Amino acid sequence: MLMTTLRKLNVSHVAAQLDQPFLMANIARVGDIIVSVYICRGTLQWHKHLDNDELFWAYEGTILLESEWGKVRLRPGELAVVPKGVGHRTSSELRASVLLLRCGFIPERKNGRRRLYALASEARLKRVSLHGAVGALTLPFQFQTVARIEDSIVQAAWGEGIWQVEIPIPHDLLIFILDGTATVRTSQSMLHLHPGDFTVLPQGAVYQLSTTRGTALVRVTREDVKT
Repeated sequence: MLMTTLRKLNVSHVAAQLDQPFLMANIARVGDIIVSVYICRGTLQWHKHLDNDELFWAYEGTILLESEWGKVRLRPGELAVVPKGVGHRTSSELRASVLLLRCGFIPERKNGRRRLYALASEARLKRVSLHGAVGALTLPFQFQTVARIEDSIVQAAWGEGIWQVEIPIPHDLLIFILDGTATVRTSQSMLHLHPGDFTVLPQGAVYQLSTTRGTALVRVTREDVKT
């Protein structure tokens, strides 16, 4: 059995330590995905990433995400994915904290597929409300995929009680609390998580997840592709 000690992270606590706009703090890794926090205030220069998708998740405050595929205004609990090769920038008049998810290595170069440029009319950025996705679910404990980034998925769900989990888990797993409270237990540790808290469980971990009334979760993990 994998010996797993849990670590609790909180987005607001990390953001409070950042004293410069667009200064990036890498705080966790979920498989190939790096989870970072940065402060958006002012306007970042236009840029693009030829090899990595980027997921922008507004946590506190509001940001404007502009791109070659249009622009979206992200409010707390909303996210959007900018695909590789699409020029973009973020801006905010007031201080806003943002979660950024991106691949920690060059995922597409390994098999030769790279987007060198984007066509303006090819697609549009899609804004996703995490609370809206949770509110649309009629059944508890049913995760809905709301976004994809490289080979990983972002999912949302709600429920009260003991959650059915895979034992051991097949991939690294991030659990983030949107609303309510949750308790995550392993044989080595136990965490009580509140809104804005999250933890990462490594592949092979054995754990138990329980939640109180009104709890909504987000999880990030690798997507299993069935052939």
